[in-house]
Amino acid sequence: MYKTIFILLTLISVNFSFSQNKDAILIEEALEKAQKENKHVFINYLSSSCKVSKKMETLMNTETFQKVFNSNYVVVNITVSKEETSEFVNCSNPVKSFGENNCKPLEFPFWYVLDNKGNFVGTSFIDGSQNIGYPTKKNMESFLAVIKNTSDFTETNLELISNSFYNQKGQQLYTSK
Repeated sequence: MYKTIFILLTLISVNFSFSQNKDAILIEEALEKAQKENKHVFINYLSSSCKVSKKMETLMNTETFQKVFNSNYVVVNITVSKEETSEFVNCSNPVKSFGENNCKPLEFPFWYVLDNKGNFVGTSFIDGSQNIGYPTKKNMESFLAVIKNTSDFTETNLELISNSFYNQKGQQLYTSK
């Protein structure tokens, strides 16, 4: 019995470490590419069980969004499995990119921007607490402020990014409410 539990815990630990290492490798590769291309790195944490995360990933993979966004960012999407997160990331989860001191549950999606040296230059948190995640009309200005501060986008490009979150009638493409 104890041997089985030990083997099971070992397998979970190995899988957990592999996931952390895989994410670290993705980020390191993105930083290398960003240095070569003089860009920032946009790291987007998504949950495999979150509808808003799936919508964010789908939107960011559209041709129009990619064409604009990828001119200033190397994008890394990191999907955290339902088993690791349920609905939230907590302090026992490897996704602690925002530091040990601010270890509160995080709703998905959440994202941050690194300069090409690996320094944090923007996060999806307004005033360090409210997560923008998938930008809504209410917090679009905060989202665009981060993008504006970490890119050289023109007002036209910022408008294209903003409009990507809405349909032709000005309705938000996704809302969790």
